[in-house]
Amino acid sequence: MKKIIVLLILLVSTCGCNLFKHDSMENISIITTNYSLEYVTNYLYGDNSYITSIYPNGINIDDYTFTSKQIKDFSKQDLFIYMGTTDDSNMAVTLLNKNKNIKIIDATYGMEYKNKQDELWLNSSNLLMIAQNIKNGLSEYITSTYLLKDIENRYLELKVNLSSLDAEYKTTIENANYDTIIVNSDNLLFLEKYNLKVISLDKNNENYEKNLALFRSNIRNGNVKYFYNYEGVQNNEDIQNNEDIQKIIEENQIEILTIRNLKNITDKERDNKKDYLSIMYDNLENLKQELYKNS
Repeated sequence: MKKIIVLLILLVSTCGCNLFKHDSMENISIITTNYSLEYVTNYLYGDNSYITSIYPNGINIDDYTFTSKQIKDFSKQDLFIYMGTTDDSNMAVTLLNKNKNIKIIDATYGMEYKNKQDELWLNSSNLLMIAQNIKNGLSEYITSTYLLKDIENRYLELKVNLSSLDAEYKTTIENANYDTIIVNSDNLLFLEKYNLKVISLDKNNENYEKNLALFRSNIRNGNVKYFYNYEGVQNNEDIQNNEDIQKIIEENQIEILTIRNLKNITDKERDNKKDYLSIMYDNLENLKQELYKNS
């Protein structure tokens, strides 16, 4: 009898918690692309898996190049969650070519965007659709009723939080005493869904010259105190590369406020327990600076 007990103890210590798994998808390693995907995945399934973004904290993911070793390491993970409507799909193909057994979930399956791809996660309604796609994708791999119920409950909780965020943006903008902002990137045009007038000085915008004239006109009328710089943009969207905007801002002492892109977060933000929701509320506080400047 003592031998049997000893054998059982050895078996448990060797196998660890795997002996008590409800499902083969429990305690798996999951990698995602940008931070917003990591956030949603962690919210839905973080208690039953190990989730990381493929991007190091704090870097501009649009400028980042992966090494062969990194890609090899990624291919050894259990599940890859990506946005199929973006260049993420290239990484999915690469990982599948290296490991045909890696599971994948396209978080943007069946989705489209109107202006630029960042609205897929900046627009909280879109992020909720992403969450639903991830939930459905996990459900295709998971068989445990317990785990499926847990994911569903977490999804419903996230739905409430994202709906509250959306409502807060809507109410804040509706109640403002001013309804126009000047921005450097078409990525922020998603804010028009709240009936906010967004004048984009993205040089790729077909109305660039007209919007530049509107910028000057609003300044003459005393309506512009802040200029909104969307974080991490390049080339034609970067105000540092736009002499027109730089000159107007400097001559009129316009203050620049940054809107975070939620593609990545810093080590400090993680240490301070900042997340998608809190940063999106921070973005809203920045918007309020212009919308409520005369309050």
